Amino acid sequence: MKFKIIAYIGTWLAALFATDPTLGLWSLAWMFPLGLFAFFFPEHRQEGGWAAIIGIFAVYVAHAFFYFRARTTRSGLILAGVLVALLICNVAGCRDMIHAH
Repeated sequence: MKFKIIAYIGTWLAALFATDPTLGLWSLAWMFPLGLFAFFFPEHRQEGGWAAIIGIFAVYVAHAFFYFRARTTRSGLILAGVLVALLICNVAGCRDMIHAH
C-alpha cells in the first residue's frame, strides 16, 4: 500500500509539473482536472463551469477508489496505466488552455 500511495502522488506531481514547469500557475492547481474536460471537449473548454469540474473530480475520486482497492498486481498496474492516460490527456488539455490565450 505504501508503494501505491507514493506512486499515485508521484504520478500526480509529475503531471502537474509537466503542465507548468515554471511553477508560475500552481495557485490554480485545484483547476487542473479541467484539462481533461478541455481535452475531450476543446470547443467548450471555456464553458465547463462547476458541473464539469465536479464531474471530473468524481472521475478521479472513483479511479482512486478502485486503484487503492486493487487486490492483484495486474489490476493495480492496469489502473495505474489508466491514471497515466487520464493525466496525459489532462496535461494536454491544460497546456492547450494555457497557450490558447
